[in-house]
Amino acid sequence: MSQLLSLRDRKRAETWAALHLSASGTALDKGLECVTVDAVAADAGVSPRTFFNYFASKEDAVLGLQEPFVGESMLADFDVDGDLLASVSHLMHAVTRTIHGSADEDGNRCREVICRYPQLMHRRFQYIVKVEQLVTDAVAERLAQSSRWATAPAGYNVEDVAKMLVLVAGASLRFAIQKTTSHPTRESQSEALDQGMELMRNILKELL
Repeated sequence: MSQLLSLRDRKRAETWAALHLSASGTALDKGLECVTVDAVAADAGVSPRTFFNYFASKEDAVLGLQEPFVGESMLADFDVDGDLLASVSHLMHAVTRTIHGSADEDGNRCREVICRYPQLMHRRFQYIVKVEQLVTDAVAERLAQSSRWATAPAGYNVEDVAKMLVLVAGASLRFAIQKTTSHPTRESQSEALDQGMELMRNILKELL
């Protein structure tokens, strides 16, 4: 059964990649207006109906965007009673990377498309909002289970605390992404993320 699931997952990943590469390639080579669901589906060897099992729109296919998720492995090292900002920041980083499929794991092709068609930036932003909500929910759940954080500051609840943590973590993540534009690998972004958090802590010490 596991082998069957593996083959099915691999086939799905291959189809996803074929659709994305066809859509993004057409956009970059011929123009965004030349991208159609029918043509992309035909190029990938699937029906237009099957296309929508993989992408919500042709824009998503061009950008290579998929629904984000929080995997169990991402939460394995999450320490709610340790360096919480670091835990939230690295969780944000991991979940953000899930919006790009294996054919564009580092988001390089997505950035190339957005550079050519900046009007598509709003669509990627919609996926980042989904990432923030997923991470906020996951963090709030763990805060509620922590004796340290279960009782939030007066007038606030754990959801408020989680939302603030995600917003702060998002600033460090944006810093890391901007610092690694020329070489946006998982490792380089993770290193830049740690540097961004250290810089943020130093700035806050001076301000507070």
